[in-house]
Amino acid sequence: MMTDEHSEAKRRVLDAAERLFMERGYTAVTLRDIAQALNIKQASLYYHVPGGKEALFVEVAERNFLRHRDGLRAALREAGSSLRAKLMAAAEWLFSQPPMDFGRMMNSDMPALSPELSHRMERSVYEALLQPLEEVFQQAHANGEIWSAHAGVLSGMVLAILESAHSLPPHFNAPPKLVMAAEMIEVILNGLYPR
Repeated sequence: MMTDEHSEAKRRVLDAAERLFMERGYTAVTLRDIAQALNIKQASLYYHVPGGKEALFVEVAERNFLRHRDGLRAALREAGSSLRAKLMAAAEWLFSQPPMDFGRMMNSDMPALSPELSHRMERSVYEALLQPLEEVFQQAHANGEIWSAHAGVLSGMVLAILESAHSLPPHFNAPPKLVMAAEMIEVILNGLYPR
């Protein structure tokens, strides 16, 4: 049975590991880095995560994906019924969370994992972020709001655009992120042609 003290210590390990993994990526972070961030001995990490760095990364990432899945689905449920409202709700939710750097995650972090864990992580990303957006686009197509039935392509495109805007450094001379998101969503829904 896990004591409150043990679960609090484990939460601190997961929080520190998540922050470092999301900032730098799986391959750039060592267990020593995580231990230093917590001001503990590296060997102490194995008490909380006996599987080592790979197991810790997967646990942290899946916890993050679960939070994203639940938060994104709640935001979409609470949004208005229009596609525009749902996409803005998705943008607001994603911007309320630390950037994830999906490009690095897909091109560097996941290939460094075992094939089984990499596949499991890809599935988690899909269920957490792409599937909810796909469902929004499928419903919009079924309602006649949009002509495109390629919900997977559209959801990936929206996620990539929003993540790119979210990852801009604070000093970048750009409008606020939600203003950029609204403009990008407008272009996706109506194109660039003059009206």
